[in-house]
Amino acid sequence: MDSGLAAVLGATVGALGTGATGPAAALLARSTARHQVQAENMRALRESRRATYLAFAEAHERYLDMLSTTLIPLSRIERFPDQREEWIAKAHQRWDQALKYRQNEVQKIRAVLDLDTTRPVAEAALEVTTRFALLSSATRRTIEALMGRCLDTGPITPPLPGYVDILTEDGLDPEMPDLDVLQDRALEAYKAFLRTAADALGENGLRNSG
Repeated sequence: MDSGLAAVLGATVGALGTGATGPAAALLARSTARHQVQAENMRALRESRRATYLAFAEAHERYLDMLSTTLIPLSRIERFPDQREEWIAKAHQRWDQALKYRQNEVQKIRAVLDLDTTRPVAEAALEVTTRFALLSSATRRTIEALMGRCLDTGPITPPLPGYVDILTEDGLDPEMPDLDVLQDRALEAYKAFLRTAADALGENGLRNSG
């Protein structure tokens, strides 16, 4: 570096370090303020996304729990044939509750996430939504077969687009898919979402704040 330029830079740095006034100090102040605003904006964005991701995760965790409780009475039908109608009725009731929760809480938080997310998180969220819908649809079809009639799905019109294709690609029978396998894959998608969301938020992860 040219000795003259080095001297000028050294003098400038020294002056700025001792609180110099004038154009250089004003430039540094504006640059510092701009950096602070940008840092605060990024922090606010991370916190907003963290809250959204957490709400999505919590809503879907609850939804998966509700779908899982639907499978319990279904698994008891063959073991307790004398109580067959009772178990079918319980499965129907629990599935209906899960569907209403999906129509309200799950759909609402999914819409919010779509407006405030990164692409990797959006893709992971879509996989969660797809896997949960597959489990719900397959459970509905199982209950319908047992009851001998179609179930009311409200504003959610079955079947899930690509339902047969997805199950076939997964090596499952679209007519009688293994509900336990679908449940496991829904859980895997949920866990993958948590990892992706934590990675997207950086070192603070998903659960921590600040």
